[in-house]
Amino acid sequence: MEFLADLSNYDIFIFIKIEYDISNLKYSKDYPRWNIYQNALVCDCRIAWFAKMLNDNSLHVAANCRYPKEMYGKALKGMTSQDFHCKAPEITEGPQDIEISWGSTAVFSCKVSGDPKPAVSWMRNDEELEINNSKYKIMENGSLVIKNTEDSDSGHYECIAKNSDGEVKSRSARMILVRPQQNHRNGYGSPVFLVTPSSLSTNEAASEVSLHCKAVGNPQPKITWSRNGIQLTSSPRHFIDSDGTLVIRPIKASDHGAYRCDAANINGRISAEADVIVNVAPVFTVHPQNIETDIGGTVKLECVAVGSPPPEITWFKDDLEIRSDGRVFISEDGSYLEIRNAKESDSALYVCEARNQLGFREVSAKVKITPISRRPPKFVYKPYNIEALIGSTIELPCKAEGDPTPGIQWQKDGAGLQRTGRTKVSLTGNLYIYSVVPEDQGRYECTAINDYGRNTASSYVAVKENQNPNDFGIGDKFVKIAFVEASQEVDTAINKTIDNLFNNKGPHSSAELFRLIRFPDAPARELARAAEVYERTLVNIRKHVEKGMTMNSTTDFNYREILSTDHLNLVAQLSGCMTHRLSKNCSDICFHSKYRSIDGTCNNLQHPMWGASLTGFRRILKPIYENGFSSPVGWNKETKYYGYPKPMSRLVSTTLISTSKITPDNEITHMVMQWGQFLDHDLDHAIPSVSSESWDGIDCKKSCDYAAPCYPMDVPPDDPRIKNRRCIDFVRSSSICGSGMTSVFFDNIQPREQINQLTSYIDASQVYGYSEELARDLRDLNGEGGRLREGAVFPGRKPLLPYAGNQGVDCRRNLSESTINCFVAGDIRANEQAALIAMHTLWMREHNRLARKLKSLNPHWDGDMVYHEARKIVGASVQHITYKHWLPFIIGKEGMEMLGDYRGYDPTVNPSISNVFATAALRFGHTLINPVLHRFDWDFKPIREGHLPLHKAFFSPWRVVDEGGIDPLLRGLFSIPAKVKKSDENLNTELTEQLFKTAHAVALDLAAMNIHRSRDHAIPGYIEFRKYCNMTQVDSFDDLKNEITDRSVLRKLQELYGHPGNIDVWVGGILEDQVEGGRVGPLFRCLLIEQFQRLRDGDRFFYENPSVFKPEQLVQIKQYSLSRILCDNGDNITRITKNSFILPELQGGYVECEDIPQVDLSLWSECCNDCRYSGQFNTISRLNARNRRHLSDDTGFTSEYRNLTVTESYPEENKKLKKKIFKMEKDLRDLRNTVQQLERVIKKFEQKN
Repeated sequence: MEFLADLSNYDIFIFIKIEYDISNLKYSKDYPRWNIYQNALVCDCRIAWFAKMLNDNSLHVAANCRYPKEMYGKALKGMTSQDFHCKAPEITEGPQDIEISWGSTAVFSCKVSGDPKPAVSWMRNDEELEINNSKYKIMENGSLVIKNTEDSDSGHYECIAKNSDGEVKSRSARMILVRPQQNHRNGYGSPVFLVTPSSLSTNEAASEVSLHCKAVGNPQPKITWSRNGIQLTSSPRHFIDSDGTLVIRPIKASDHGAYRCDAANINGRISAEADVIVNVAPVFTVHPQNIETDIGGTVKLECVAVGSPPPEITWFKDDLEIRSDGRVFISEDGSYLEIRNAKESDSALYVCEARNQLGFREVSAKVKITPISRRPPKFVYKPYNIEALIGSTIELPCKAEGDPTPGIQWQKDGAGLQRTGRTKVSLTGNLYIYSVVPEDQGRYECTAINDYGRNTASSYVAVKENQNPNDFGIGDKFVKIAFVEASQEVDTAINKTIDNLFNNKGPHSSAELFRLIRFPDAPARELARAAEVYERTLVNIRKHVEKGMTMNSTTDFNYREILSTDHLNLVAQLSGCMTHRLSKNCSDICFHSKYRSIDGTCNNLQHPMWGASLTGFRRILKPIYENGFSSPVGWNKETKYYGYPKPMSRLVSTTLISTSKITPDNEITHMVMQWGQFLDHDLDHAIPSVSSESWDGIDCKKSCDYAAPCYPMDVPPDDPRIKNRRCIDFVRSSSICGSGMTSVFFDNIQPREQINQLTSYIDASQVYGYSEELARDLRDLNGEGGRLREGAVFPGRKPLLPYAGNQGVDCRRNLSESTINCFVAGDIRANEQAALIAMHTLWMREHNRLARKLKSLNPHWDGDMVYHEARKIVGASVQHITYKHWLPFIIGKEGMEMLGDYRGYDPTVNPSISNVFATAALRFGHTLINPVLHRFDWDFKPIREGHLPLHKAFFSPWRVVDEGGIDPLLRGLFSIPAKVKKSDENLNTELTEQLFKTAHAVALDLAAMNIHRSRDHAIPGYIEFRKYCNMTQVDSFDDLKNEITDRSVLRKLQELYGHPGNIDVWVGGILEDQVEGGRVGPLFRCLLIEQFQRLRDGDRFFYENPSVFKPEQLVQIKQYSLSRILCDNGDNITRITKNSFILPELQGGYVECEDIPQVDLSLWSECCNDCRYSGQFNTISRLNARNRRHLSDDTGFTSEYRNLTVTESYPEENKKLKKKIFKMEKDLRDLRNTVQQLERVIKKFEQKN
């Protein structure tokens, strides 16, 4: 009752400490009112008892929750156990029957879960065990340990798990005790214990302790003792009695340990164990250190103490106990305190207290948080459009302010400035161009960057031979006025988008997160911007012409009536559209015959742009834009298809696609899904619009209007999740110049075509990048190693990817969660989810492993040669794994037969990615995704942090850094089944209801986005592609019953679409039954085969093309497997399956990594007599000519052989090679001596005659 009287004076942490005494608390009418309003209540399951007591009694309490955040402000009184999200006890692993020898140690398992953590007790033969007996011990994980088992220990055991939400009992497990067998031959018998030692606890400096041990046998067994596995001998402090009793006196701390009594004779040996626990007051072994950091930084304090019993560590600040919350993390044992996103108020003296039964000790550390100013760049003045005469000098102004002072970077036409000697950047950032030449014409972009953001402005420099105002015609007037307006409108929208995406340090919406990982870099942005400026210029010209007309005009508008070809040419040049149509120079045959270009150009020497980056997607069928060339499907909501309107994308998702039920696949692992995503990011990336605002200033996030580029997804009135918004924002993909409205310049109307930012080839562009500039940024150019840049290295791990720094995406979405930024890789989407980061990390490490090996084999190679050779091997290995190991599980055995064998390179095949492949067919992989990423330790048990729900894996690079590295994620991928696709189980709700979910934002819906994207790209319907693939004719929904056998699915399709011709291609393809042995239906199998045939046959550098690798090298390339990659590049993966795509139980479980075939790189060793030029990347052509000349002209012979294949990597091989060389040299010397002797004999013979 005293507790109730004084409760108002206690902090909430007192409540936590006394919660286990609730059974002693009773309500008294003498204390009817409490006021604990000022306490920072942590409303979790640990105070659910308190809320129950308040509800059961007439108490008046002013108490509101402070933590966790989702319960902030809620009144404690009136809350039920459901409000605290408590979890009833559950036994995840119960005890099993055991048979054990008499005198041994028995262990019964009892693993439990629940919130609050359940207490575990044990029953034997329906009676509760008394654990205060040293014979029994309940471990921290709930297991029961029984030492020195006797007959009385036999029986049935049950464990009970109990918390405030209930209790549960396990099955009964039986212990059978087996007594030792006596050997009666010759009257001898094995040892048998009469007395076994019992564990005991004592204090340091106690006078003595005794451990009793007595055994009988024939002959009489000898008793020996050992501590912690080391045998004890008689000494002044250790005495063994004649009956076997061990006496220790006096007691010291070093006597703490496990003692074993062994009884042995000629017939056998038995042993019994007991623990001697020497209680010791806490002693600190690691002290926290004083620390000073900036606001927003991370404070890490470590405090380790030892003692017996093990001390409990508690942290205090300002005499108040510190507990884990959103920013503060305390490790489970208390030894580690981390404060993330530090605030100035965190400055204080932090005290670490270690306490056990014998006392306590304290140590402290000072933490000082230094305030810093944060100001992202802001332009003082920006560059402007300018016309320059040839030979003149111009200045483009650019100055920005911020804290720290921002740096200024200039680019021309999306690439870095060339070092011509005619450009100079002043200290303030202004760009000077001297002696202007025609090549200086273009768009110049000034970027100001500091640690807290970036800002971008651009201008156009037009170079003129002369400037005569009298030549200014009416057409030019319209063009130039319209172009200036268009540039300002588009640039304003782009800059606002960049500012919102990159400079906003607060929480982002899910749509912004999704756009962040897809927002194009400067070169791609310049290309998309050109098309938007061109299109907007033409719109503005029409606006000005119509404004000047005094009579009503027809709605038809022909640009050629107003603008001549020269005027349209001027628009194209001003906007930048003309730049992209410049032809590629492939004259450097010496390079292009041996290596791929980074951007995919010149693979096909007759069609250099086939498959290149930043080119349009390929169309299999003509698009179905509503206006014939640019308006997406569904833009006009009144338009009907086959007599019916298009259903809302979100409605189709919730009705047909989304599922909360998950069924595991019985053959393939989750790695099949992950490889599919990794491969997709090598093949296609449709550039989104470079602005998220319309030209008229409408923000796509804040409006549900259809105003380009905004194309929002409407939300049905009865949507199960979204109640407060009419739409989910969606931005159209950018178009390429020469398509859509911009095609008026190129003589005939061409439908709008989207841009593929990546190369179409399987060339590992997600590792190396798709442009020379990005590839160069990813390389480690220090020295001649030819490696990629590496990031942080943590103890026991290999290097991570490098951080993005001020470039790319900023992953610090929630600074209270982590301040770790995004990683940078060859594809900007590398940070999309944690398992994808792991894959990118693997292949960066594989390149560097190859580079180091190749350099050691060929020390005369320069860095470029090493880089391109390693890149060539990596690209080939990705192709081999895709075609030989992954693709058969997707299209099945029959599909592989349809794909056919490789018959060589065909230069007439265009390998470019088709629009329907990128937008629909390859997105089948979304059906394989599990809602959880499993994470396992080296023993394939869940890591301490647990498995990772998918919605928590998005944009979370810190989970790779702070939660065990990449190995736990990779083990989960090759151990756990993928999700199987069923007719009513398509995309899990983590993708349709929680995609990129953040606080105060509406989560996206991946299924709805897939449908909407195919409409944005005007992809024809499901039935049209069935015709292309020669599938059966469909006139009614009943005609689909062979491919979609679930009648309920067909019924829902009819309700939504009305006519089968109205079905979206992605929806129809996803809902088809899977082909035998595959993971797709007949339609997607057809479309996948069409594309993968082109990617193989139309790639001059496909790894099986005889001209790419030597025959012996190709044999080694075919040794590659994903399991080998995991073994070589994981942090510490030592056990794995032979095929990472197949479930372990289907291939005999796990094997050691040494059993996985390896690639022999010695076949890449270059043998040469004169290596002065060999291996110099920039002299390949001269080297080839020199080698041909040596073959024809060099007939001389020298005995001096310089062996440049001997390295320090293979000592045994080196010895053999050296022996061969020495033997050859010796034989040569012997031959010389023989010839000299013969000459002397001949000379003597001639003299005699």
